[in-house]
Amino acid sequence: MGLFDLPGAAALERLLTAATQRECHAYALAFRGEHERQPDENWDFLAQVFDFLFTSSSPAAPFGPMMVSGDRRTLIPDDLSDEHLVALEKAFGAVDDPEFRARVGDVLWLRRRNAVAAREAVGAYIASGSRLEDPKHWTLSLERYERAIRLARQLGPRGELLRQALQYLEARVLHYDGSDPLYFSLKAMELLDEFAFGDFDALAGIAGRVAQASSSTGDHDRARSYFLVQARLLRRARRTDDAEAARSAGAECLVRDAEAQERGGSFMAARRFWEQAISAFQDCPALRPRLPELRRRLTEAGRRTLDEMRTATSDPIDIREHMRAVRERMGSLSWDDAFFQFAMLVVLVEPEGLRRNAVEVGRGSIVHTLIQADVFDQAGRKIAVRPPLGTGDAEQEEAAIDGLMDEGARMQRHLHVHAVLAPAARVMRDEHIIDEAAVDVLIKDSAFIPEGRLSLFVRAIVAGFKFDFSTALHVLVPQAENALRHVLEQRGVVARNIDRDGVEEVWSVERVLAHREMAEVLGADMVYELRSLLAGRVGPNLRNVIAHGLADENTLNSETGFYLWWVFVRLVALTTDGMAAWIERRRTADAGG
Repeated sequence: MGLFDLPGAAALERLLTAATQRECHAYALAFRGEHERQPDENWDFLAQVFDFLFTSSSPAAPFGPMMVSGDRRTLIPDDLSDEHLVALEKAFGAVDDPEFRARVGDVLWLRRRNAVAAREAVGAYIASGSRLEDPKHWTLSLERYERAIRLARQLGPRGELLRQALQYLEARVLHYDGSDPLYFSLKAMELLDEFAFGDFDALAGIAGRVAQASSSTGDHDRARSYFLVQARLLRRARRTDDAEAARSAGAECLVRDAEAQERGGSFMAARRFWEQAISAFQDCPALRPRLPELRRRLTEAGRRTLDEMRTATSDPIDIREHMRAVRERMGSLSWDDAFFQFAMLVVLVEPEGLRRNAVEVGRGSIVHTLIQADVFDQAGRKIAVRPPLGTGDAEQEEAAIDGLMDEGARMQRHLHVHAVLAPAARVMRDEHIIDEAAVDVLIKDSAFIPEGRLSLFVRAIVAGFKFDFSTALHVLVPQAENALRHVLEQRGVVARNIDRDGVEEVWSVERVLAHREMAEVLGADMVYELRSLLAGRVGPNLRNVIAHGLADENTLNSETGFYLWWVFVRLVALTTDGMAAWIERRRTADAGG
């Protein structure tokens, strides 16, 4: 045995053959299982190599860490030592399995520029992709075909190996002739277009047939994707007029999607499709004369969105008077006055009041407070239990009060969004052009935003004014978490743990918000809002939901998503010079009145 040896070829082949699926993650799972039985045979090393995060679209860095936690991460190719690479070379020469050879050969290319191993890996990727190919589960095969093509181009931009890989992919598209039910042919044609390879007329014909068939069945998103790739292939074939017609057909799919959403009663969803349709029509000269009509439809959908939000609630309170008052208050303001007014338009939820109300409700023996309540997340998983009040157990009583406080907070936020914030945002959208330049000038000096992060906050705030809270929160939640640690560090608090080896791990948002300095800086009300929205076990828990991909787009484009986005707007705006000037203008106006 050498200093670092891997299991022999027979043991490797036996384990690979027995794996549940002939792909890397299944192999990694099998290697881990074998490591538990033979901990001294370096099976765990193979498990880490085969668990690299595979990104076939990245030519220079196809393998990343499977997990990142703070400053820690799992293994990547750059971590491998010379001994590791020597052991992998031996295994590469001894094992025939194409998935194994593709992964190992690729690593040897990345670390040692071993061109022989890389050429072998190209063929192995194609062989493994062929073995895994299933048009109903198409991603595994296409990832391998894509990596084969990108690796072949690195070996020779105009070489025979690249031509063979592209030729193979084209043959698979021609084989299916548009019969695959999902997106294999689409993604394959996008690759062929990128590499300018193939019979563009034939490929465009396939794309057009799939687009038309998808459109006829109401799958407008799939139809649009195929129309767009058809347009690119037709341009390759120098059929400019036909390419423009395909682009126009793709844009029309957005109109049909918007109309379908309206027929289903969802004008909030329809608004986003109308916005996308307007952008697509602007790029198609033949469609530009219809832009005024699309803008009219967008405006109408915006108006109906507010009606939809109002009628979706079972709250008996008539909020129409609130909405009229907001429109009058926000109308005809300058952009900076409107923005800072919006940031301060409603008061934050006040936790002490919520707590008093929860205790009083419990004393009144309201039936639902005496019954245990299960808490479910957006995916329908049971994630917590709100105990009943009156058990006599102090810990359970506190948990019950927390749950009742969250119910009260949800009711207040519901009213704030539907009666005040959404109407205000609508007025601002109608009266101002809310783009990145407009937001940037108002928040660029915000003390809440760490250096180098301004553009992220700007884009997310603009997305929120488009009612795209899903996009906004995917940016804002992690950036705000970092900004909150930044706030503590400005107060001299080191918001990270350092172990005896010098490894650092940043604090979680729960620990950051629990620090006494945070309440002093932000106030108890803001800390409660952030804690209950981002990390409350019985609340929305949006930090966890977003980090783990547990919510779909519609879930985040909700009143809770809107409210959290507004909380972040308030946080950003509070520490700007513009906010100070706005407060002074208000004070002067009030004194004069």
